[in-house]
Amino acid sequence: MSVIFKIIKSGYKTALRRHPIASQAVQASLLMGAGDVIAQCAVENVPLNSINLRRTAEFSALGLFLVGPTLRFWYGRLDRIVSPKQVAWKVSIKKASLDQFLFAPAFIVLFTSSISVMQGMNAESVVERLKSEYTTILKTNYIIWPAAQLSTLL
Repeated sequence: MSVIFKIIKSGYKTALRRHPIASQAVQASLLMGAGDVIAQCAVENVPLNSINLRRTAEFSALGLFLVGPTLRFWYGRLDRIVSPKQVAWKVSIKKASLDQFLFAPAFIVLFTSSISVMQGMNAESVVERLKSEYTTILKTNYIIWPAAQLSTLL
């Protein structure tokens, strides 16, 4: 088993080095599709043979065309903005702060709008959805992601 894992790991590292945006896009697509299947089955109690495949495909597409490439660009930019020539905990806090206070608010608008459009909403409905859900989504983001980002410091 460890030989197979090493081959996969080596192939992934090579793909990431040679095609970083495409690799991140495919990875985000797979993770978002799998996450949606897990959400439908574990949270919404939908049997595996009855999951909403269209919804899963939409999340996968968002990962492939929006989330993966956007995050690859943003985190690459963060690596250039925040100098690594500092104490590790300072680098982590600076990156997490920039991510949460600059990127996250705008990305939530983009992501929520994209999902809404994929669900067939018109511009007016998208704006209404953002007005009603944005604050809750942003607060939830602030509860989950800073802790996840800074957990490497523990």
